[in-house]
Amino acid sequence: MSRKLGKVDIVEALADRYGYRRYLEIATSTTGGRYHALDRARFDDCRRLLYNCPADFDDGMPIDYRATGLDIAGLLATIAGEDRRFDVMLVDPHHTYEASLRDLEAAFGLLQPGGAMVVHDCLPPDKATASPTPRAGAWCGLTYKAFLDFVSDRTDLRYVTVDTDYGCGVIRKTEAVRRGPVARWLERRRRSQWAAVGDDADAAWLVFSRHRRGLLRLISKDRFLRDGDDLA
Repeated sequence: MSRKLGKVDIVEALADRYGYRRYLEIATSTTGGRYHALDRARFDDCRRLLYNCPADFDDGMPIDYRATGLDIAGLLATIAGEDRRFDVMLVDPHHTYEASLRDLEAAFGLLQPGGAMVVHDCLPPDKATASPTPRAGAWCGLTYKAFLDFVSDRTDLRYVTVDTDYGCGVIRKTEAVRRGPVARWLERRRRSQWAAVGDDADAAWLVFSRHRRGLLRLISKDRFLRDGDDLA
């Protein structure tokens, strides 16, 4: 029977599959929101970085690294000074393109070889939810675009996107799987259309709405639970 699967469930499924024991969450005070649901007993080291987070914000859970604004350079320097690396992460960024791409790059740099990160909000349900600027109600922003730009044409990772919880991208830091010739041709065609959109958010949404399944390598939650990211 199909089960409900959220971003934290995917983190835990990856930890079970690959034996991950060091966790980092990168989020804001208005994203993430599920740290309390994480089974922290699974991990030897479990940490959270929150930015765009008011000084008086308190959800009852530890915040190891906090920034009141959007800049996380100081927090990353602190982590580097501690010589920490992580093998599984949740990245649920402020959903502008710039913050999303920066968080993806920062997280990947802190990820151990073979590690994985879960990226939330990669499958916005409609154009309004994918607004480049914050809006009332559900807002996925341009995280989907940053995710696709980040994974495009790289050979040092494999990825899929689980069709659940507004789309959970799964990136694993390992050599990409070589795909068959037809699949490679189709992917190159989609990629060329995607690359052509540049910085145009409207054009990006048009291409995304037509080719989201192929671009995201979208899989069902049941298939993820059965096969993990081995489909990438």
